[in-house]
Amino acid sequence: MKERLRKELKEIREKGNYREIRYLKPLSASRILYNGKEMINLCSNSYLSLHNHPDVVTAAHSVIDEYGAGTCSSRSVSGSIDLYALLEKDIALFKGYERALMFSNGYMANIAIVSTLLDDDDTIYSDEFNHSSIIDAIRLSRAEKVIYRHLDMDDLERRLQTRRGHGQTFIISETVFSMDGDVAPLDRLYELKRRYGAHLIIDEAHATGVFGETGRGVEEVYGLSGAMDVQMGTFGKALGSFGAFVLGDPLILEYLVNRARTFMYTTALPASTLAAARAALQVINHEPAIRKELWDSIAYVRNSLSSLGFDLQQSQGPIVPIVVGEDAKAVEMQKLLLDKGVFLQAIRPPTVPTGTSRLRLTIVRGLEQADIERAIEALAWAGRKVGIIT
Repeated sequence: MKERLRKELKEIREKGNYREIRYLKPLSASRILYNGKEMINLCSNSYLSLHNHPDVVTAAHSVIDEYGAGTCSSRSVSGSIDLYALLEKDIALFKGYERALMFSNGYMANIAIVSTLLDDDDTIYSDEFNHSSIIDAIRLSRAEKVIYRHLDMDDLERRLQTRRGHGQTFIISETVFSMDGDVAPLDRLYELKRRYGAHLIIDEAHATGVFGETGRGVEEVYGLSGAMDVQMGTFGKALGSFGAFVLGDPLILEYLVNRARTFMYTTALPASTLAAARAALQVINHEPAIRKELWDSIAYVRNSLSSLGFDLQQSQGPIVPIVVGEDAKAVEMQKLLLDKGVFLQAIRPPTVPTGTSRLRLTIVRGLEQADIERAIEALAWAGRKVGIIT
């Protein structure tokens, strides 16, 4: 076995796709200590920087003495502490659904939704750029899989029209795509769901807290809050904590409690995490200025990068893909930026399609203007070095 693994790792290195863990220490919302050097962090998914908001941190501290450091049990046994009920009520109200069910993370939530709710005679239509958790969940479901072109609603409709299966129809899509930062046309997806009698499942992991007038996600942008058959979202990104939630009809959630293996057979989240998540929702509800601050920074960075000639694709919001193309060039640009004190990771296959290796830049609230200017200057220098801008 070891010889086979060595051979495959050698091939990965030669292709420029080798990954290694980079251990770092956070210093602030946008700065880290890496290899003894202070750097600007442009990789965080904590878009609102709520992971170090004083109210969120205080909430986490406040319950540890009473509840301890962990639950040490699954939710199906003794891990469903009372804070779960409070948080599930809060997030359901925030998102406009009757009920919510918490999971340990978004990967487990997506696995549960798709692999549990679908039968092998059902058909699921999935955007070609959906997250790996969705892809893996579809494989586990054994349902018939139909992949439609990314964000192409005409292609999706053609495929729906030619469906031959005998079971039920499902459509699944991220709303904000994690590697491309573009946004699904949720109004069209909802229209097609109704026209063809399909069930619509959405993943709002990268939208919750950021998109919509009050941060309730892309559903809010399109005036469709509470209208999906099933929605998944997370507390581990803009909401600054950890864990995921599933929203839908109480019957659906009851079924997941009884049949979803990633719910039944994993240790429950600790009280500190649940308390922090509740506090984050309160901050979003009562401090709308934090979202404005984020979107002001997003506009400035996007305009600056576009004016330099970077192609930002169809991205919107805090996720900014800088597509380099070749794997080796993306890695080279990453190294150049590290030398300039900018921590930004190269994203390569299989995370993204071959030939689209990129730097996935994210903008967070609290990024100092001086750091923004320094990062833009470094990106311009590195982009010229590898030849993606002139």
